[in-house]
Amino acid sequence: MRTIYLFHNKEFKKVTNRDCSIISINCIGGVVCHELHLRFNSPTINLWFRTKDFLTFLTNLDYYLYNCELVQDMKLSNQYMYPVGILGEIRIFFQHYKSFEEAKTKWIERTKRLHMDNLYIVMVQGDDCTENDLVYFEKLDFKHKVCFTAKVYPEYPSTFFIKGSQKNASSVRNLCNHKGRLTGKFWLDEFDWVSFLNNKNEPL
Repeated sequence: MRTIYLFHNKEFKKVTNRDCSIISINCIGGVVCHELHLRFNSPTINLWFRTKDFLTFLTNLDYYLYNCELVQDMKLSNQYMYPVGILGEIRIFFQHYKSFEEAKTKWIERTKRLHMDNLYIVMVQGDDCTENDLVYFEKLDFKHKVCFTAKVYPEYPSTFFIKGSQKNASSVRNLCNHKGRLTGKFWLDEFDWVSFLNNKNEPL
């Protein structure tokens, strides 16, 4: 398990809101929790969603988390060579799990830990993310949310641009990767996670 720059700076000791739940579109939420020594109080660990599926999921969390059974999509699992689940009409790609059984067990286990009154939403602009999706994300009724984007969007207060992180004009690279061999830093280190997570009573 690699160690990020924040960990070297002992930033994890500054996180006071330790019962937060990070709902993320991909692995970034799990990486941040690991490096800041936070329990995985969210089922969205070691997996990814397509953008529109993630937005649908966020629109009705209670329904998808507590009223839908997670089942395996065998066709996509065979295509991707790792487990893919179906939650209602949503596909969830369990990229870092050895089996669907393991993925489902962890999904259920971590859903039980979710703090619905202390949610932090993290999205990343991917190849399938349109500006309309950013508009939709901005309108979602979550106090604490951030979407990492490929450029500055001043009209969308919940977005955050990390200079140099753009893969192309409308997509962000893997923020869990190194910025460069000499810096020792990762792209995600350019965001103040400690302030974001400690800001329990105020939006971003």
